[in-house]
Amino acid sequence: MGMHLMLYGQDRNELERKKQKAFDEIKLARELMEKTVAERSSSLQQLGILQKGINSRDRLIQALEEEIALLEAEITEAQDQIRRLEAQNKKNKDEYARMIYYAYKNHTNYEKLMYILAGETISQSYQRYKYLKYIADYRKSKAEEIEHLIAELEKKREELDGLRNEKLDLLESKESEQVKLVAQRNQRSEMVTELQKQEKRLRREIEEKERIARELEAEIRRIIEEEARRLNAENIYASLTPEQELVGNDFRRNKGKLPWPVDRGIITAGFGNNEVPGLVGSSINNNGIDINSAPGTKVRAIFEGEVTKVFAILGANYTVLIRHGEYLSVYQNLVNVRVKTGDKVLTKEILGEAFTDEDHQVAMVHFEVWQERNILNPEDWISK
Repeated sequence: MGMHLMLYGQDRNELERKKQKAFDEIKLARELMEKTVAERSSSLQQLGILQKGINSRDRLIQALEEEIALLEAEITEAQDQIRRLEAQNKKNKDEYARMIYYAYKNHTNYEKLMYILAGETISQSYQRYKYLKYIADYRKSKAEEIEHLIAELEKKREELDGLRNEKLDLLESKESEQVKLVAQRNQRSEMVTELQKQEKRLRREIEEKERIARELEAEIRRIIEEEARRLNAENIYASLTPEQELVGNDFRRNKGKLPWPVDRGIITAGFGNNEVPGLVGSSINNNGIDINSAPGTKVRAIFEGEVTKVFAILGANYTVLIRHGEYLSVYQNLVNVRVKTGDKVLTKEILGEAFTDEDHQVAMVHFEVWQERNILNPEDWISK
């Protein structure tokens, strides 16, 4: 029983963490949407923020359902414990009743003395004395056990009532979140319909994103090849110093635990192919992730390393490349950059500021992770 309760506690703690993360994402998505309400027309950025809120609410509802299932299991176990305690209590009471009846038949000290003296030998009389003492002590312990069981039963019944009330609260929360989810999906449908009417503008926006992505990838590959030529090595990291190798190994060991490049943000465009709602056959391939946040958001290094390059791309502001041994982290769409090529940076050191679109009043940073010439999914590396 103790192991079950411990596992329940661990599961509930993990669910609470998931719920809190979903709540935080929903709150930030709502804040960012409020900053864009003044805009006269819908945009892909607005849609991405709204979709993130929908996805987060989906996860929140899932976490609530899992928590309800855990509570139901706890309620079932509590009910089983109560039944076992009640059965044990009945058994103890029946046994205690038999002892009381025996004590009633031999209730006087004279009768007890006669029972002891009726022994055929001194040894037998002594055994009878010990037996009477054992019966008295056992009756006392059984009475105490009954009292303890009654107290435990009351405690378990209170716990059961608490679990049932908690389940009702969770069911109400789930119902409330489902209503909000329906409203968000309706809002999304309306936004997609509006975006379909702006197909030409959307296609220009998509083409611009693709141009920036191509130029960014080409520049990163050019920098990598330039370094390879300088080192005269096919494997560009074959000539890493022991210190650089150590940083790379530490970077690899921290996969899935690295901090985000911003203190507070939501991923509005994931790694890989991102379909564009409302435009049949249209999609944007993303070599990294796009993170939206509030205006003025600072961008920070996800791990210690050395700034390999700082360069600008037309329409996409500045990009900072940081080497971590055989790995590269890429931070694009920065302004007010604070670092330069060759600088050594520490984990969470500020690199610059995420650019804020004046029309949307939402900041965005594009983030990538590379290993030599291979592009990796950044979500596999940063903390969940």
